[in-house]
Amino acid sequence: MTTAAPLALLAALALSADPTIGPRPDALAELQVALSRLTARSPAAARFTVRFENVSGGGSDAVRVSGEVGGEAVDGPEGLQIRWSRALLQQARDEERRHAVTPESPTPTRDGLAQVHSIDLANRLDAAGSLRDELSRATLIEEKDDLLDGVPARLLVLKLAPALQARERRYLKSIDAVGRIWLGPDGLPLAAEARVVGKGRVFLIITFETEVRQAWRFTRVGDRLVAVRHEDERRWEGAGEQGERKSSLVLDLLP
Repeated sequence: MTTAAPLALLAALALSADPTIGPRPDALAELQVALSRLTARSPAAARFTVRFENVSGGGSDAVRVSGEVGGEAVDGPEGLQIRWSRALLQQARDEERRHAVTPESPTPTRDGLAQVHSIDLANRLDAAGSLRDELSRATLIEEKDDLLDGVPARLLVLKLAPALQARERRYLKSIDAVGRIWLGPDGLPLAAEARVVGKGRVFLIITFETEVRQAWRFTRVGDRLVAVRHEDERRWEGAGEQGERKSSLVLDLLP
């Protein structure tokens, strides 16, 4: 799985409720300061569940692969540790053996394990650090009062600048990247969304389009901001091919 540099993506700020007033230029700086106070030095542990579905092709020819796995992650003085149960690992080995005999046999557990990346879990357990990196490349385009799950919150709308390699920039003809972050009364993120749409052309005749949507829910735990839920949806089409991928990572924090 290729993790989007993916993408992603906060103080009830004292701004006039008049929607015609533009965003304050220091709003992002205030958010960066609030995030910098979360040093993530205290240990954190969580059970996590990863679900995914990959679809290649379309119509009756579409090939679907899905799965779900769960484990535990601990981030402490010795670094990040990921723990899998013996039963889960045995199930993955059994799937591999069946697949070797019958290649059409599904391997949802083995494929699920392949979806889990250490850097993803590290960024979820220390969301403040990864969010600060993304915000350093963002531009604030709107700031207003809003509701999140029926509760007042402050909404920041951002123009994002995805990190692209030179080769990717050469083929992309247009890219639209927008993020939204909802802030609580303490100035910290409660939720965030990001949408990136890219269109391009290769060799003059091959056009392509790709879209990535991501959503996060955050909670503060001591000196950490934790992304307790992350959803990722991707679709692509070009050169006669199409596909889509959906995944979710849910953390259940442990005492």
